[in-house]
Amino acid sequence: MRIVCDTNVILSALTSNLGASHRLVRWLFEQNSTINCLSVPMVLELEDVLLRPENRSRMRQFKESDLKAFVDDICHVSKPIEIYYLWRPILKDVKDDMVLELAVNANADYLVTFNTKDFQKVSEQFNFKLTTPKQFLTEIGVI
Repeated sequence: MRIVCDTNVILSALTSNLGASHRLVRWLFEQNSTINCLSVPMVLELEDVLLRPENRSRMRQFKESDLKAFVDDICHVSKPIEIYYLWRPILKDVKDDMVLELAVNANADYLVTFNTKDFQKVSEQFNFKLTTPKQFLTEIGVI
C-alpha cells in the first residue's frame, strides 16, 4: 500500500495529539515498511508550512530544531518518489497540484487530506482513493 499525506494532515498531527491525524502519523512510524510517499517539493513545502509563524504559534511546545528533526524523521519513514511527469495546472491551487503529482507519480492507493473537495474530481481519473485521516484509519482497521 502507498499513501500520500497532505501537509495539512501533518500540521494537524503536530498541533493536537487527540485527532486522527496524530494517530495516523504515529501509525506511520510504527510500520515495518515505508507506506507514506514523499517528493522533494513536498518535503520543502512541509518544512515551510511547519515553520510559518502562524503555525509555530500553534505549536509552542516545539523548537524550530524539533520541527526540522521531525521533517527528517518523516523522510526516514517515507518512500522517496521522483517526479517524472508534471500534471499542471489541473487544480485551483498550485500546492494541490504538487500533492496530486506526488500521488500520481507514486501510484498511490490513497491521498489522505482534509482538502477532499478540491481533489474530488481528479481522484477517479488518477485511480487513488481520496480520504480524510479518520476515514483512512477506519478503512484499514486501525480505529
